[in-house]
Amino acid sequence: MKKCFSVLCFAAVSCSVSLLVGCFAGPQMRMYEPQDSSKYAGAAVFLHELEDSIPVTSDRIMDSTNAYGGLAPLISNDSEAFVYRIGPLDEVQVVVWEHPELTSPLGQYQSAGQMVSTSGTFFYPYVGELQAAGLTAQELRTEITARLSDKILTNPQVDVKITSYRSRTIFVSGEVKNSGFVAFNEIPLTLPEALNRVGGLSEKADASNIMLRRAGVVYTIDYLSAFKSNLPLERILLKPGDQLWVPSVDDQSVYVLGEVGTQAAFPLKMGRLSLMEAVTRAGGVQAVTASARSLYVIRNTSSNRIDVFHLDAKNAMALAMADRFALKPRDIVYVDASGLATWNRIISQILPTVQTVYYGVMIGKDINDLDK
Repeated sequence: MKKCFSVLCFAAVSCSVSLLVGCFAGPQMRMYEPQDSSKYAGAAVFLHELEDSIPVTSDRIMDSTNAYGGLAPLISNDSEAFVYRIGPLDEVQVVVWEHPELTSPLGQYQSAGQMVSTSGTFFYPYVGELQAAGLTAQELRTEITARLSDKILTNPQVDVKITSYRSRTIFVSGEVKNSGFVAFNEIPLTLPEALNRVGGLSEKADASNIMLRRAGVVYTIDYLSAFKSNLPLERILLKPGDQLWVPSVDDQSVYVLGEVGTQAAFPLKMGRLSLMEAVTRAGGVQAVTASARSLYVIRNTSSNRIDVFHLDAKNAMALAMADRFALKPRDIVYVDASGLATWNRIISQILPTVQTVYYGVMIGKDINDLDK
């Protein structure tokens, strides 16, 4: 019995040691604030005070120093200079006034236009094989007029129209009403016009993150901010081969974890969600268990960089900064637990074991007294 009593006493001592050790390791996730420019899993970690990381915004038109928010390469200063040039598989119609035998030599069996071959040429009576690709309608008209004048007609009245545009297109996909190819015509194809030609944006479209791929470079266009900032969207001219992709708002979420009412992922609303809105949606900071001094935003900026933004919200004025700080898709908002909350959780984990050991010791003592 004495041996049993000794074992129970040893267990009690061990439990007490565990209680002390538990002060250094709580039973929940903790945020150990990194040193600036430290390393974690091979990535450089940079620590920022959140209030120092809020950009100063302006509602005026962006000037050349900030290059239209990075969209300067897309903006044309002279949209009227755009001229459509004929390409392979386009259809052109040649009309020679007062000469129906040249306009429609096959009569009713001839279509309204002639298709340009894949090599960029097409055949016309008394003119022969013409290289049409690369010419404007006006340049092709001049060439046909000159050739007819040299052979069979005096001062022919020629008109050339492009009746089908097939050679130059862009592709629009994602959250639009009718995704697919959009063909160029003689009217400059701007970004607003391209979106209009596919039926506009769908209800789930994230207009703040429209992506344009051109010649291997991807540009992100915040359509809403550009519109509100009076950026010249009508001067963003698209080029053949461009690809437009409109993401869904369902793909743009942030994660709120830690001492909040509800830990969950929350979608950005039209590409916008402030830190304050995210915490509010999560049920707010838990007054009893949260450390108001330890609110963090963790951002995977790139494969080798992590940015951590810290906010000390002990002063309620800091909430104004939280409302100004714009989150980005896949940001992680973490509210750390207070030291007291951690201690209470340690106690709640250990107390049942302590009670069990205590009662075991008491039973052992009673048994030992009976043996005497």
